[in-house]
Amino acid sequence: MNYSFYKRSEKMRITIYLFLLCLVGIFVGCKDTPAGPVTNNYYYNIDSLSNPNIMPKVIFTNPANGAVGPFISYDLYNSPRSPQITIQFNKLINILNLSSNSIRLSTNNVSYSLTLADYNYSTSYASPSLRNILIFSLGLKYLANKVYTVTVDTTLSDVHGNRLSSPYVFSYTPEPQFRVYSGNPSSQYYYTDGINPGSFSPITIDLNSKVDATFFSQIQISPSINGTWVFNPYSYNTSDSTTVYFTSTDTLLFDTKYTVTVAGSAKDANGLFINAPYQFSFATQPFQVVLNGWSSSTGPGGFTVPTNLDFTFNSFIDTSTVRSSILISPNISFDLTFYYSFNGAYRDVYINPNMQQMQRNTTYKITINNTVRSRKGVYLKNPYSYSFTTGS
Repeated sequence: MNYSFYKRSEKMRITIYLFLLCLVGIFVGCKDTPAGPVTNNYYYNIDSLSNPNIMPKVIFTNPANGAVGPFISYDLYNSPRSPQITIQFNKLINILNLSSNSIRLSTNNVSYSLTLADYNYSTSYASPSLRNILIFSLGLKYLANKVYTVTVDTTLSDVHGNRLSSPYVFSYTPEPQFRVYSGNPSSQYYYTDGINPGSFSPITIDLNSKVDATFFSQIQISPSINGTWVFNPYSYNTSDSTTVYFTSTDTLLFDTKYTVTVAGSAKDANGLFINAPYQFSFATQPFQVVLNGWSSSTGPGGFTVPTNLDFTFNSFIDTSTVRSSILISPNISFDLTFYYSFNGAYRDVYINPNMQQMQRNTTYKITINNTVRSRKGVYLKNPYSYSFTTGS
C-alpha cells in the first residue's frame, strides 16, 4: 500500500465524517442530558467529539477508580467469567492507531494483555475505526485480594493528533475476598433436564484464587461418589490451581440429586478464608429411552413402512429383559437386534416390524414397558411409546 496515499485517504475519510457530524448537529441539536437512567456516561455532547480545539481526556471508566467488587453484571457486556474494562473519552479515537502501550493493565508489577472488544457504540459514524468508547476484553480471571491498575498513556491521541496532557490512571479491587466463581455441572444454569449418568465428566469448581491440596478436604459430595480431586486431569501442568476437578470411574445413580458443598473453613494457598460456604447441585436423568432414528422402505403391499427403528437407552441394558417389554399394537411380530457393542454391553435396540403383516394406512404403536432394566438393575422409570402410520 502507498503510505502517502493511505494518509490522504484517512484525512479525507475524517473530513467526510466531521461534515456528517455537523449535519447531525444542525438537525438534532446538542443535548448534554443523558437519555434514560444514568447507569453510565455513554451519552455525551456530540460536538466535543470532533472539535479540534478540545483536548482529549478520559471522562468515564467502568470499573471506576477505587471501585471494589465483586462486579456482578455491572455492565451490559460484563460477567465475572469474562471481565471487561470500559473507557470513554470526550474525543474520537482512531483505534487503528492504538499501540500496545497506549492502554495497559497491571497488578503486582505484572502486565496483562487487553483485547479491544467488537462493541462499537459509534455505528452511526462514518468510520467504525473512530470511537470514543473503548471496551476491552481481558484475557484473565480476576484473582482475590489484588488491586488492578489501568494506565492510559500519553501516547494515545485523538483523531486530530492531540494527546492526553498526562497519563490517566485508575485502580480497582474486583475480588476483595476468596470465593468460588462457579461450580459445574449445575442444574441452576445447565442440564435442567438432568445429566446422563452414563456419561460422567469431571465435576469442576472455579475459584478466584490458587489453592493447594488441603482445599480438597473442604469439599463434600452427597451422595458420595468414589473418585479423586485433582488440579488438572488434562495436563501435566498443575501451576493453575484456581480450578479443581473431581474425576471418577463411577457411574452416577439414576434420577438422583447430587450436592457439592465447599465448607466455610476452606482457605486458599495464601491462608485466606473463603467469604462464605458455597453449594451447588445437579440432578441425573432417570433410566430412559428415546427413538434415535429409523429407515423407510416400500413393503410387499406397495406402501411405505418404517424399518430399523433405533431406540437408544441412556445406560447399558439387560438384554434379557427387552423383548418381553415390547408391545406393538395392532399386534404384529417383529425382529429385535442389539447394536453398537461396548465390550459386550448394548444401549441401542433396533426393532423391525414384520412388513408382511402390516396394513396400509394404519397407525401402529410401539411401547417399551418399564419392565426393561439396565445392567445395574434399574428399571425404566416410565413406559415409552412411539406411533407411526403406514403409507396409503
